[in-house]
Amino acid sequence: MRTSRTTTLAMTLALGLTLTACGGDEDPGATPTADATPSAVPAPAPEDDEGTDDDSTGSEDASGTDDATGTDDGTASASGDAGSFDPTASGLAAVETAEAEAGGTAYALDDEDGDGGWEVDVAVDGRSVEVTVGPDGTVVETEDDDLDEEDRAALEAATVTLAEAVETAVAEVGGALDDVELDDEDGTWVWDVSLDDTDNGNEVDVEVSTTTGEVVSSEG
Repeated sequence: MRTSRTTTLAMTLALGLTLTACGGDEDPGATPTADATPSAVPAPAPEDDEGTDDDSTGSEDASGTDDATGTDDGTASASGDAGSFDPTASGLAAVETAEAEAGGTAYALDDEDGDGGWEVDVAVDGRSVEVTVGPDGTVVETEDDDLDEEDRAALEAATVTLAEAVETAVAEVGGALDDVELDDEDGTWVWDVSLDDTDNGNEVDVEVSTTTGEVVSSEG
């Protein structure tokens, strides 16, 4: 009987050890399953490269395109204004401004320092008023002076104005207005109109009769 109990006890212990061993094998086996769980969590969303490119492109369009357009317009505008200056038109406008300012008749015109301004001599009631007109077309100053008796007589007999003589001279030889003055050419009073950059490339003095408006001579 003792031997039988001993045998039974031994078998029971052996079975327990076997079960314990099996339980230990299951724990290590479960570890991979636990480790695999984190891999199932979705990875962070990739950075939106396309969105970044769009933002960058948008910034370039907003600044680069608009700035470039503004600069081009400004430059074009600047270049157009500088290239459109017409000395003849500017001089004739100065004559009109000076006559209105002094209330008389212009009889001499001179380009002041080549800066777009003009000095205009205007005959007013037996005296002369020198009117300086700036490059912007406004009156800068006026100064009273004496009117020469010969100039007064020539103006009283004239039927052609200074402005009309300028237009006739430009039509004759082209060019840009430089200055105008009254001149006695062998007993005939003329408007002596000086023009630069004429059709032949030289400075030309065109004399226009103060009474008939005809070209008396053209030299240059």
